[in-house]
Amino acid sequence: MKRIDVSTTGWDQYALLDCGEGRKLEQLGSVILDRPDPQALWKKAMPQEWAKAQAQFLWAEKGDRWSLTKGMPEEWPMQWQEMNLTLSFKGFKHVGVFPEHEHQWVLLQQLAKKHGDLRMLNLFGYTGAASVAAAQMGMRVTHVDASKQTIMTVKENATQSGLAGDSLRVVTEDALKYAKRLVQRGEQFEVIVMDPPAFGRGPKGEVWKIEEKILELVALVPQLLSPDAKLVILNGYAAGFSARTFAELLHDVLPHGTISYGEVSLQQRDSDRVLTTGIYTQWQDK
Repeated sequence: MKRIDVSTTGWDQYALLDCGEGRKLEQLGSVILDRPDPQALWKKAMPQEWAKAQAQFLWAEKGDRWSLTKGMPEEWPMQWQEMNLTLSFKGFKHVGVFPEHEHQWVLLQQLAKKHGDLRMLNLFGYTGAASVAAAQMGMRVTHVDASKQTIMTVKENATQSGLAGDSLRVVTEDALKYAKRLVQRGEQFEVIVMDPPAFGRGPKGEVWKIEEKILELVALVPQLLSPDAKLVILNGYAAGFSARTFAELLHDVLPHGTISYGEVSLQQRDSDRVLTTGIYTQWQDK
């Protein structure tokens, strides 16, 4: 196993402009956002820049809410290469994309170019950036998420990115329950991506607690992988586990192949400052 920390520097449609005092200032598409981030413990480098934020997420006594500048729409577009995403203020403090996973989108596309027709399973797939990126390069993607609203966004993102209606198999289901069903049906994949939250609920009220369910989920991975397996990615956020812990967990079920792991971060524009946002571990066939 090898530790490789990964940092996203941004692109023309995304930048971490500043961070500090428990918040981050970002450009996503044409919009500048001010959102909380508990990892940003230091002082802000450019406090004057924060007045440019067009939307700010505030922790309110009753519920959580966004404060928007006048005329700011609820939805707006964002691009990455040939992928077009719809971002919105509908989902808690998240807006529909995790830019720190850009390196994974690149890896998926490179893999598709190299090997041709691959099957990919994306569990806890959120609004589908990884799924769309893979499908654009010809992967046959099964995308699973418990949120009906999120699934609607996945379909919209796929259409806006030029994909045919049948390019993605999109499933609204509890990820663990659906993974078990795939095992029973004997379905297998060359690529598996998993983005489990610390806590979540399935469409029928199923409760996901990562500390209780992650072992059961990862134990299914060998049965879900085809003999020609290429890649498994397991991402993590705010659950108290280290990247090495995730790596050991994956190595336990996939002892052959190569495993890398580390922190996932965003690098502030025009600065050496790096904001850690999560962890990952990655298995590859060789």
